Amino acid sequence: MSSKEVKMNKIIHDNGLTPQRFFNLAPLLANKLRACYAKLADSGRQFLGSSNQFGDQTLVADWELEEAVIQFWKSTKFPIGWITEEHGIFDLEGAQYIAYVDGLDGSAVYLAGEGGRCGTMLGLYDAHWSNFGGYIGSLLVDYGCIASSGGNNLVAARDLGAWVDPRAQGQYERIRVNPNYRSLVAYADLYFESVSRAAEKLDEVKFTYLEASLPYYIDLAQGYSWLVLECTRKHSLEIAAAYPLVHEAQGVITDLITGRDLGKMSRSLAESKDRLIVSTTSLSIANKVRDKLLLDK
Repeated sequence: MSSKEVKMNKIIHDNGLTPQRFFNLAPLLANKLRACYAKLADSGRQFLGSSNQFGDQTLVADWELEEAVIQFWKSTKFPIGWITEEHGIFDLEGAQYIAYVDGLDGSAVYLAGEGGRCGTMLGLYDAHWSNFGGYIGSLLVDYGCIASSGGNNLVAARDLGAWVDPRAQGQYERIRVNPNYRSLVAYADLYFESVSRAAEKLDEVKFTYLEASLPYYIDLAQGYSWLVLECTRKHSLEIAAAYPLVHEAQGVITDLITGRDLGKMSRSLAESKDRLIVSTTSLSIANKVRDKLLLDK
């Protein structure tokens, strides 16, 4: 048994994958992912020659980073079911936990190789809870840009808060959303027509589009942005991974139609398409945005 396996066995106990255990294990996974990312180098931008369940061509990096997440948790022996972008949906029967994984969010940014932000997103949930509020925790690993070792690791766990490891140096700091939002950036996933139409209604807001969901939620949780407009699609893997982080950072992710925080809504919402999701620093601000978007609908 390797020294890393010994360390992992010391962390894991027999009575389940608690938020505290997730919080302890997530940094180890982040290190593993960064090592995998660095090893891939230019080979990661090659195509596997196959498409995923959504018809998108799969990059080597898409597959390998997702595989690294899966194999890490399989080594812990916890009964986890999987909802992933590249590997599909599997092991749900008898699962005690459900993992939502996007191995490489921002594949187009990564493929271009011209900088920008991309990363891995993981959200872990208790299988006995059907709503987004049944989360255990999340891990978002921001690789920065292709040519650098920059980027942060972000970990959140139920009732333990949201934390960032700046520049992946192993020193975690508590984070929360910024209530002084008027001077902050706003993001919208303008790739989708439903989001673009919504952004046009908020004509007083200047939106930024980054071709990846990961930086939207990272920046919101760290207090660098105040609003994210996205929509459900592809099992909404990104939203499922982002919810624990934003919620533990004292922010909100809400459903436009009902105005409810996603924590009170079923994760089956993720199977719908083009349903607008509003993420911001407080429920009161979310309601103001909602009122504007639903005006003259």
